[in-house]
Amino acid sequence: MKTAFFLSILATAASVTAAPTLAPRLTSIPVSIYEGAGCNNGIALTTAEIPTDGLCFPIYVIQGGSTNSALISTANLPSLPRGCSVQLFSDFTCSSVNVITQTSAGQCATFGPNKYVFSAKTVGSC
Repeated sequence: MKTAFFLSILATAASVTAAPTLAPRLTSIPVSIYEGAGCNNGIALTTAEIPTDGLCFPIYVIQGGSTNSALISTANLPSLPRGCSVQLFSDFTCSSVNVITQTSAGQCATFGPNKYVFSAKTVGSC
């Protein structure tokens, strides 16, 4: 009787599979903001930590020049998680028609003259 009970518990335990673990998600994405066209004009003016909650995040930079370029630097984040992207906007409310979507780290994004990076939000599972 005890042996049968023990064997049934052992069989049940052996058939239970562990729940799959979820990959850890990031809490923010570091986006470096550069002066002028291109992301190679010296060091970044600032690096904004864009929360991964999908809400609009206004980027306030001390205006020393045109801040119309942005980069997810591979030095700060080697790659974006699969299914995650960052949208950059030229207004503070993430509603401008000027939108750049960054889908990988290392891409320099530039709006062009007189169009500045003022807000960003994440899209997807970050």
